[in-house]
Amino acid sequence: MAVSGPTDERLLKLGVRHCVDDICVPVKLFFGHVLDLKDRVDYLFVPRLVSVEKSGGDSYTCPKLMGLPDMIKGALDGLPPVIEFRLDLKNHSLKHTARTVARSLPGRGGGFKASFRSAVSTQALYQRELLGGADPAGAMRKVLGENGDGGRARPAGRAAGSSVNIALVGHDYLVHDPFISHDLPGRLASLGANVTFTTQVPQEAIERELALYPDISWSFEKVLLGATSHFLRRDDIHGVIIVMGFACGPDSIVGEIISREVRRDSATPVMVLVLDEHTGEAGVATRAEAFVDMVRRSRGR
Repeated sequence: MAVSGPTDERLLKLGVRHCVDDICVPVKLFFGHVLDLKDRVDYLFVPRLVSVEKSGGDSYTCPKLMGLPDMIKGALDGLPPVIEFRLDLKNHSLKHTARTVARSLPGRGGGFKASFRSAVSTQALYQRELLGGADPAGAMRKVLGENGDGGRARPAGRAAGSSVNIALVGHDYLVHDPFISHDLPGRLASLGANVTFTTQVPQEAIERELALYPDISWSFEKVLLGATSHFLRRDDIHGVIIVMGFACGPDSIVGEIISREVRRDSATPVMVLVLDEHTGEAGVATRAEAFVDMVRRSRGR
């Protein structure tokens, strides 16, 4: 098995060169990672995320996440065979989908039951680490036994002696990619802020908030909306930063709901940071520093 390398300037340029202009930067980065892998693997594993909720109303993921395999196969030449993992929990269980993929592999899925049980157990441990405050990369290292610190060695999370608590809301592939976010979590911690992530909000807390905002169609944006509403109600959160990708339609709509509805009854400062391939490190650094300073001044600290 091979994985693509960490996001860097080369992968970003590869993705930008092979993508249409008016698409969000996470998809451009995905293209770059695929191109990094294509000449050194026999198969490409590409997920198709259709629905991630077993029940509920008319809720799906972003259209781009639903169409990733089609975009990759339609735009890139010379790809190895693509193994498509179609996650559609409205119609098929995770186990059913995993078994279907396993049967398509060489060996016809031998040892599937044990592998599936192990994967589900590992995912549960990973979610527990996230709720405990680890970033996704650190949680993965902890679960896989590669690093015993749970990801807390990087400069994010609780900063000693700080009096400013900042909630950082956004998709993991933006917030926790240190290249495209210019290490925003670490930058905030270096400014003396305690950083709390969306992944630290329990699902039941998000569901309670979403009861106030029904009929949102996009599952991952519902998480952002619920987490923001949750953070704005907490007395221990002094500021909220929402990270969005430029040209992301669902993010922009949910951003408007947050601006017009969620923030209306809250005095907690909120900053929206929009990222794309042109976002410079200096711009992120300046806005992060100004926001933390403003929050600190508003608290008289």
